[in-house]
Amino acid sequence: MNGGLRAARDTRRESGTRGFTLVELAVVLVIFGIVAAVGLPGLNKFLRATELNGEVQQFATTCRVVRQRSITENNNYVLYWSSTERKLKWWDDDNNNGVQDGPEKNGATSALASWITVTQSGTNPFPSDTVSWAPNGSASVSGSVIYSNPEGYTRSLSVVRPTGMVTVQ
Repeated sequence: MNGGLRAARDTRRESGTRGFTLVELAVVLVIFGIVAAVGLPGLNKFLRATELNGEVQQFATTCRVVRQRSITENNNYVLYWSSTERKLKWWDDDNNNGVQDGPEKNGATSALASWITVTQSGTNPFPSDTVSWAPNGSASVSGSVIYSNPEGYTRSLSVVRPTGMVTVQ
């Protein structure tokens, strides 16, 4: 009888119907769980840094578009940082009074995520929450703001007064 079982096992092996045992599958799942537990915090940190970079790049793009519009339309444009709404607002300053009047074109970015912190640069702070661009592309002020996340990742957005250039570092 013992020989019959052995023959049945050998036939099964030869026909290619072998599989994994429950113990082998459990070991693989445990190893996968350990790798995932070690890798997820790093992945989360990477994704938050990427999201912060995207937000800063969006704000920089808005600044650059506002600057370009002032050059193209040969008119002053004003950009205002609303700290309460956590967004950038801009308007076409047709009468060059620095105030948003009814018929002037305007727009705004979407609000920053609540986990992003915005602070003035210690070495080059903006003197106010408003920057205006002249038709020659120059800005009214220079300054830098620092965007950071809870994990300590930071990005800096700067405006250079003489050229009006906007940089992200």
